[in-house]
Amino acid sequence: MQPGAPIFIISCRICHMAKTILLGTVIALLIFSSVAFAGMTCSADAYARSCAGCTFDANGKIDQKCYQEKKSAGIGCVSAAHVIASAAYAQGKCPGIDTCASQLQACQSQVGTGNDKADCAEGSVSTCFATADICVDQASRECGEKPPECKAPAGLILLVVGLVFAGFARKS
Repeated sequence: MQPGAPIFIISCRICHMAKTILLGTVIALLIFSSVAFAGMTCSADAYARSCAGCTFDANGKIDQKCYQEKKSAGIGCVSAAHVIASAAYAQGKCPGIDTCASQLQACQSQVGTGNDKADCAEGSVSTCFATADICVDQASRECGEKPPECKAPAGLILLVVGLVFAGFARKS
C-alpha cells in the first residue's frame, strides 16, 4: 500500500483480485461438475462416438479396430466415473457390473439388425447402451459407490452463476 494512495484504488485492486480468484474457482467447479455428470453416460456416449466416427464396410459392418478404441474409451470413462466400484470389481467383487455387461449384449442381440450402420441410424441399439449406463450406476451404488448429489441441477446452477459472474467481471 502506498502512502497517500486513495482508498478506492486499493479496494478496487483487492476487488479485482477477489473477482479473479472467484472466477477461477467457478470455472474449476464447472469443469469438475461437467466431468462428474458426463461420467453417467459413458457407454451411450462411446456408442454414439463409434457411430459418428468409425467407418462401415459395404455390408454395413463397423470397422472393428475403431469400434474397439471407442469401446475402450467408454470403459475407461466408466472406471473414472465409478472409482470405488471399479476397484471392487477388479478385486472380483461387484457382480452387478457383469450382469450389466450381459444385459447389454442381450439387448444388442435382440434389437440389433446385424447391420451396424443401420443400427446406428435407427437408434434402438443406443437405448441398450443408455440402459447399460443406468445399470452400471445402480450396480456401483450396490458396491459402495455414493451417487453424486444433485448432478445436473448443480452443474446448471454453477453454469448460470459462472456466466453471471463473468458478465459482472467484464463490466468492472
